Amino acid sequence: MRPALLLLSLAGCAPLAMVLDPPLSQLARWHHAPALAAEQPVITPCPDANPACPQLHTRRAEACMATAMAARAPAAACPGSAARPMLDCAAQSYAAARRSNPHPALAAGQAQALICAANLSDNTHSVVLAREALRAAQASLSPLLRARAQALLDQTQGTTP
Repeated sequence: MRPALLLLSLAGCAPLAMVLDPPLSQLARWHHAPALAAEQPVITPCPDANPACPQLHTRRAEACMATAMAARAPAAACPGSAARPMLDCAAQSYAAARRSNPHPALAAGQAQALICAANLSDNTHSVVLAREALRAAQASLSPLLRARAQALLDQTQGTTP
């Protein structure tokens, strides 16, 4: 039944798909207007068992991360404080996507978002984010992200959450 719904929604029967499968309807809207992914939260409820939901979380994570990173100064690794909401969006969306897809690229995206968010946080919150970033970096299989997360954690040593 799901393939039929996908075909109906992509063929212009979005109202029918919206009633029968709201996550699939949102995925179809984001397919036609990708910028919406950074602007709209993933529809709730959106169970991981629904094939559209992991795709929605992944698209939102990538859109929020791209928006945040577009605000970086030339040659900067992370954006400034104005991009903090998009970094938070990216980190949360990558975490949601990773619940059903443990792909290292998703972990790397989450680690990068958390590292940048930690750099913009006060010491107490930075420790929590750095720990999360280190866990994600370990799952990402990226030595560079692991080193950056560990350095951030070492920098905040002595601060307790």
